[in-house]
Amino acid sequence: MSEAVWISGWASDVSVWENEIYERFPGHSHRFIDYFDLLPEPDDFWDNNPRIGEAGLVVGWSMGTLALLRNLHKKPSEQKWLLICPVADFCVDGCWSLAAVKAMKRGVLENTEQTLMAFSALMGETSKEKRERWLGNALKYSPKQLAQGLDYLMQKKAECNSALNVEFIFGEKDKVVPLAQKELFPSARVCENQGHWIDEFFDTI
Repeated sequence: MSEAVWISGWASDVSVWENEIYERFPGHSHRFIDYFDLLPEPDDFWDNNPRIGEAGLVVGWSMGTLALLRNLHKKPSEQKWLLICPVADFCVDGCWSLAAVKAMKRGVLENTEQTLMAFSALMGETSKEKRERWLGNALKYSPKQLAQGLDYLMQKKAECNSALNVEFIFGEKDKVVPLAQKELFPSARVCENQGHWIDEFFDTI
């Protein structure tokens, strides 16, 4: 059975959707790398998880895609990557300004829950239950850990040249990684009426 590895985004753990994942992808075993596993230095996550190179499929989401792209030189050529809501330069024109991310960093340090709730609104419309599930998990991370991820997004960029077996998928209505980011990914496809919630992309994978 082929293994699929799921790399989470900022303040997130893809395993909160593991029931849906196992039902949707029964032909794989699944391993989850959550936001905490990316810290304190997301660029090191590949070396800290050497088995990732053995997986047949790697699915990255949001900030996790930036960490993947910065490790692209370590990807086995036959390994398939699906990068959902990918990031190569979070503060590129038309996306987030440095001032806005710095303000968000202050927010997570000073009023964590309110800032996370505001962020989840940018992820798009969804059920109350799913939003609360995401928020409950996000609140498990300390303000310092949340700030570390925002520093990473402000400071790091990646090359996004086309590579073998790498696919990029954006959500048309995503306000976390808006379509201005797509200009950095010429081969990307856009899913209509999708926001930032990873589970909404399962039927497109």
